[in-house]
Amino acid sequence: MPDQLNQANAKDDSSARDAALCKPAVSVLVVGYKSRGYIARCFEGAIKASAGCNAEFMFIDCSDDGSADLLAEKFPSVRVLPFQGNLGFARGNNVLAQHARGDKLLLLNPDVFCERDEIRALLQFADEEFADGYATAGAWGSVTVLPNGEVDGGCTQTMLGVLSAFLVLVGLGSVRPGALRPHKLTPQRVPVLTGAFMLVRADLWRTLGGLDERYFMYAEEVDLCHRIASLGFEIWADPRIRVLHDTGSGAPKSGHRLVQLCTGNATFFDKHLGPLSSWIAKSLMWLNALTRFAWGWIRRKPDYLEGYGAVLGRRREWWNGWPTERAAPT
Repeated sequence: MPDQLNQANAKDDSSARDAALCKPAVSVLVVGYKSRGYIARCFEGAIKASAGCNAEFMFIDCSDDGSADLLAEKFPSVRVLPFQGNLGFARGNNVLAQHARGDKLLLLNPDVFCERDEIRALLQFADEEFADGYATAGAWGSVTVLPNGEVDGGCTQTMLGVLSAFLVLVGLGSVRPGALRPHKLTPQRVPVLTGAFMLVRADLWRTLGGLDERYFMYAEEVDLCHRIASLGFEIWADPRIRVLHDTGSGAPKSGHRLVQLCTGNATFFDKHLGPLSSWIAKSLMWLNALTRFAWGWIRRKPDYLEGYGAVLGRRREWWNGWPTERAAPT
């Protein structure tokens, strides 16, 4: 009997070691929405950029546009979850994370394209941070670059608040404290990472309950970073790592996009600020739209007039944030 028990224990230990060896270092999570035209490029780059890493790749389509069938044909190693409706960014990533097995989770937008070894470099950066004594790090990121070569403003965000909204209003958004300095090529501790390319500890993600599903889109990564910091964990970015972020819409100042952006920000203000501070922050956001609309009128910029005009005219739509019970926006 002891010999049999020892053999059983040895078998259990061997199975545990095998499971640990098979466990991915990272689960790459991609939530698609009308992304069939570029989803293959996204996964092709991501698979190449993680060469040499133990990575798993996961996808869920929120538009049922054929992206899932395309991936099943071209990338059979990608775990494709069945269509469950238009879940939005937060809920879509939460659903993927429920099935993820990696030690870390990489949120990857379908319009973000890796071209070299960016995922492997980000994982190495995270491991080096731990080795150098930064064991309290909870999330890591990089610089995202637009197709025209400019730095994507999403990767240089600061924590939302009254001061940040005021500095944007008076034209001093570039001096907001804590923002990533993309031209300073050294690792930097930052308050916010872009959700387009964001690495998070899986255990911390689960402790926090993932992304807050009250946000259908916009500011959900800011909210997550706020909660990560509230638990005492640090957030780091390495500007030496750069990925291409092709926003795809071609209309960054469209009224539809800006109204949804304001809705996300308003949700954050109401959640994390007191009533007075939230009202002030939202008022500053409205005043910012007013000044930009006026600038567009003076300079005859149709995109400013359409975009910021929508923010001004649809204030009731975004002022109270995303409703608790809502239909998915079109």
